[in-house]
Amino acid sequence: MSKGHVESGEIINLKTLKDGMSEHSTFALVKTEDMEVIRMVLPRGRDVMEHSVEGEISVQCLKGNVIFHVGDDAIELSEDDWFYLKGGEPYAFHAKEETVLLVTILFISQSI
Repeated sequence: MSKGHVESGEIINLKTLKDGMSEHSTFALVKTEDMEVIRMVLPRGRDVMEHSVEGEISVQCLKGNVIFHVGDDAIELSEDDWFYLKGGEPYAFHAKEETVLLVTILFISQSI
């Protein structure tokens, strides 16, 4: 069951969105038991401290420029770049300019 703003089968444009969705705000597009998809808006200069999530994560840069710090690596993402991190891997990031990211997190299933 979706707890987000987008219903199963619904199409939205990630730039124009839909009524009631501010293009300048971060929000979960969809959150289920298995995954969460977030459209994240970062103002220029925003730092996010190091953290990790249990599930696998993918990040697509829709607009702007952001530096991800993963271990000793600095990964720079610009518009249309995409990358993947395995679950539990610590990361931090810094927005070099106003940035919009599409973040997908796959949750670890608790059932065997």
